[in-house]
Amino acid sequence: MRRTKILATVGPATTPPGRLVELIRAGADALRLNFSHGSDDDHRATLELMHQAARQAGREVAIVADVPGPKMRIRTLASGEVRLKAAQRWRLDTYEAPGDERRVGLEVPSFKSLARRDDPVLLGDGSVELVVTEVGASALETRVVSGGVVRSQAGVYFPRARLRATAFAPADRRAAEIALEGGIDYLALSFVRDSVDLVAARRWLDRRPGGESVGLIAKIERAEALDAIEGILHDSDGIMVARGDLGIEVPLERLAVEQKRLIHLANAQGRFVIVATQMLLSMVDSPRPTRAEATDVANAVLDGTDAVMLSEESAVGHFPVEAVQWLDRIAATTELTFSPRSTRERVRSAQSGQPPSRDQSVASAAVALAESVGARAIVAPTHSGRTARLVASLRPACPVVAFSRIAETRRHLALVRGVRAYPSVTHARLPDLRRHALAIVAALHIEGDGPVVLTAGFPVEGRPTNLVTLVEDSDFHR
Repeated sequence: MRRTKILATVGPATTPPGRLVELIRAGADALRLNFSHGSDDDHRATLELMHQAARQAGREVAIVADVPGPKMRIRTLASGEVRLKAAQRWRLDTYEAPGDERRVGLEVPSFKSLARRDDPVLLGDGSVELVVTEVGASALETRVVSGGVVRSQAGVYFPRARLRATAFAPADRRAAEIALEGGIDYLALSFVRDSVDLVAARRWLDRRPGGESVGLIAKIERAEALDAIEGILHDSDGIMVARGDLGIEVPLERLAVEQKRLIHLANAQGRFVIVATQMLLSMVDSPRPTRAEATDVANAVLDGTDAVMLSEESAVGHFPVEAVQWLDRIAATTELTFSPRSTRERVRSAQSGQPPSRDQSVASAAVALAESVGARAIVAPTHSGRTARLVASLRPACPVVAFSRIAETRRHLALVRGVRAYPSVTHARLPDLRRHALAIVAALHIEGDGPVVLTAGFPVEGRPTNLVTLVEDSDFHR
């Protein structure tokens, strides 16, 4: 039973009939729709396809809407992509006509406040670099320093520009409106600076029908977000380590260190964390990952990430299903060597400055009991998902099985490491709940013959989690 979750981005590669169902059955726990690409009608149709695929696959899959944020992007290229060569001249201008190997449009009021002569310009993930040779009001003339393939709608980054823009601008709100109408579980905010961006988005969501049940994911892409990470974690449901843009903002040699730090901080605060960007990039064109990519995924799992994400690999690659299968294989194998001790120590160290809450104490007791008796699973009935998240944050050796009557709660838990969520019926009596816990664990065919640890509210209905108890098969076969 793989613990690390898989978030797969949808796109042209997933539109053939049945492909999304294959993706889910291959192991995708959540699906991401990137609103930086496509029209409003495309997004509406894709959201409906995502819901249909989840129903057909018989899985409750979390749906993540990723809004663009204040990132500049080139306009459409006539052939979809161009290959730029070193020393080639390429103009960035304000015209809407499709671009080619000589020029491309960029939506910006004026270039004069954006760049100066000899300023660098980075495209996409930063592998293609230009240098500004001339600045005009409606165009930038550039020379290619490092060439490569540039695709339509690729991001454009001006390292020396100092631009201030909100992470939840009107265009993002429009995208979020469409996402809410189509039914989503999480809204991912791009280029978050600090907790102020998250609070603004939370207030906006809470004022809209269905918005109060949508979780917030903060994408960590800016250097300034690293300094404000404590507040960002406090006001989000989870974070995404978006290594593409973050790797441009911080020195490349520090990227791995920052990734580890972000994972550890998220673990300590009980927030889920997603590691994203170029996990298996070679699989856009190859049916197998490189050894370096497999090692990268494994290291993220060993560091304690909750989820790993596919971007181009599943959105536009030739082998989207195979990419999910490889993530599944690498994560499941790596987890066999994962030791939760360091993660648990970080969580407890983060809580050492203040007395733990009752929920935290109960979660800690459940994990300690499970490991002392070699439990097959920890079962946690939950309304909001908080109990399951707290237990999972301590990385128990056994799976966490959450059951809830609330579909939104079950889908939210699809991005939390080690948790599998299932529907539940109302239990008015503790014996009924104990019996149901055993039945669920038996149906999942979880390995081992140990008891089940049950943590719940007592009396069951309407009470906070305040109970930890052992449940054994012999309790009902005497």
